[in-house]
Amino acid sequence: MRITIVTAGRSRYMLMIGLGLLLAALVRPAVAADKAGGLRIATFETDATPPVGYDMGYSVVKKIGEPLLVKGVVISGAGKPFVLVAVDWVTIDGQTRDEWHALLAKAAGTTPDRVSVHHLHQHDAPRGDLAIFDERVKQGVPEPVPPGVPDKGTWVRSVMERSAAALTQGLRHAQPVTHLGLGKAAAERLGANRRIMGANGRVAMHRQSTYTNEYPADVAARIKVDADEDGHRLSIFYPEEAKAAPEGLIDPFVRVISFWNGDRPLAALNYYASHPQVSFGKGIPTPEFVGLARERRQKETGAFQVYFNGAGGNITLGKYNDGSDRAREEFAGRMLDAMRRAWTATTRSPLTPADVEWRTTDISLPAKYGAFKDEARAVAADTTRPQSERIAAIGKYIRAEALEAGTTLCVLRLGQAYSVHIPGEAFIQYQLGTQAMRPDDFVAVAAYAEGLGYIGNEKAYGEGGYEITVSQTTLAAEKVIMDGVRKLLLLQ
Repeated sequence: MRITIVTAGRSRYMLMIGLGLLLAALVRPAVAADKAGGLRIATFETDATPPVGYDMGYSVVKKIGEPLLVKGVVISGAGKPFVLVAVDWVTIDGQTRDEWHALLAKAAGTTPDRVSVHHLHQHDAPRGDLAIFDERVKQGVPEPVPPGVPDKGTWVRSVMERSAAALTQGLRHAQPVTHLGLGKAAAERLGANRRIMGANGRVAMHRQSTYTNEYPADVAARIKVDADEDGHRLSIFYPEEAKAAPEGLIDPFVRVISFWNGDRPLAALNYYASHPQVSFGKGIPTPEFVGLARERRQKETGAFQVYFNGAGGNITLGKYNDGSDRAREEFAGRMLDAMRRAWTATTRSPLTPADVEWRTTDISLPAKYGAFKDEARAVAADTTRPQSERIAAIGKYIRAEALEAGTTLCVLRLGQAYSVHIPGEAFIQYQLGTQAMRPDDFVAVAAYAEGLGYIGNEKAYGEGGYEITVSQTTLAAEKVIMDGVRKLLLLQ
C-alpha cells in the first residue's frame, strides 16, 4: 500500500512532479522493476568533486583530495520504485532538489515524489544552490568564474545528469531483497550539543566545530558580530571551558538499516546526527570523516554503503575536535567503529513487498523574512545599488520564497522500521521527538533533504544562540514539522 498525504500546496514541487510524469510517459525506463517480482535493490554512485578553481563558498578548490560522491539506492517491487540519495555537498536548495528528483525519477521509471535527495553538509564541498545562481544571472550580477572553470549552473547540472545515467546503469544489476537488517550502536566521543546554556536560560556559549580557532578569518569575524549582538560567547575563544562543558543533549546512536539477499548483505543505510566538518576553508574538497568511514566500511563488508546526516543542526564535534588532519582520521575511526558495532548488533528478519510503504506530505514553513521579500526584490532589481547589496537581497528573498513555497517530508516504512526524512539543519529535538512517537519501533532520521538553514525547536527561539540568530524560520516551525511527521507515522 502506498499512502500520500498532502497538507499544503507547493506549486514548484507539483510542477516538477508533473514534468516527471510527462518525461516518464515519453521515455521508457531502463528496467521495469515491478515486472521482476518481489523486492529488488539497485545501487549507484557518481563523482561529485568540483574541479580546481571552482568556488565552493567557503573556499576555492586548490587541489583534489578524497573524492566527493553521489550515492543512492533504488528499491522496487512495492509499487513504483523509490530512490534514496545522499550527496557529499554542503547544501542543496529546493530548485536543485526538484530538478534532480525529476531526472532520477525519469531514470528509475517512477515519479519525483518517490525520490529523496539529501546533502551531508560537509563544509569543504560545493553548493547546489541553483535558485540563487539562476536569479543572479537574471538580475545581471552573475557569480564570477575563472577562465577554464565551469559555472555553477553548468557543473551542478552535469553532476545531476551523470547521477541519473549511473542510476540507469545500476538498475541493470538490481538484486533480490529477502531480508531487512536493523542495528544500532553508540558512537563514542563524537557529537556534543552546540548550545551551552547559562543560568539565565539563554545560550551562554556557542560550541563551534573546533575548540581551537581554526575557522577562516572572515567566518570567525562574522559570527563574532552576531554573538556579541546576541550576548553569547564563542567557544574558539574559550577552548578549555568549551572542552570541560558536558556533551549536552544528543542522540548518541549510529543506526544502520541493511538489505540482504539471504545471507548476503547488499546495501546499508547509516544514520548519525552531527555537523560533519572537522575543519573547512582550506580549499581541499573532502567528504569528511563520515565519508571516509562510509567508504572504508564498504570495502570491509562488500555491501554498498550510504550515509545520511540526521537532525544535527545543534550538534557538533567541537568538544573533542582541534581541527587537525589527525583529528579527521580519529573521528573517521570512531565512526567506523560505531558502524561496525551497529552491524554486529544487527538482527535480520524477512522483508516482503507488503512490509514496504513510501509516504509523503507537503508542508510550508514560516519564513522569518517573508514580510520583506518584496522589498528585497526591489533592492535586487535596482541597478543603482551596490552589487553587494543586490546580491544579499537576492539571497534573502530566494530563501524566504523557498520556505513559503513549501518542502516535503517523507517516511519509508520497512516493517517495524521507519526512515523519516526532514529538511534543513533541524535540531536534535526533532529526531528525538520523532523517535519518541514510536518508542517500540526502529526509527532513523535523515535530515538535510533541502537546504533551509537552521530549524530550531520552539523553545530554542527564546534562548538565543547562533543558530537562532541566523535561522530563516520562526518558532512555529516545530509544530508544522512534527504535525507532519505524526501524520506520516499514522499517529493522527
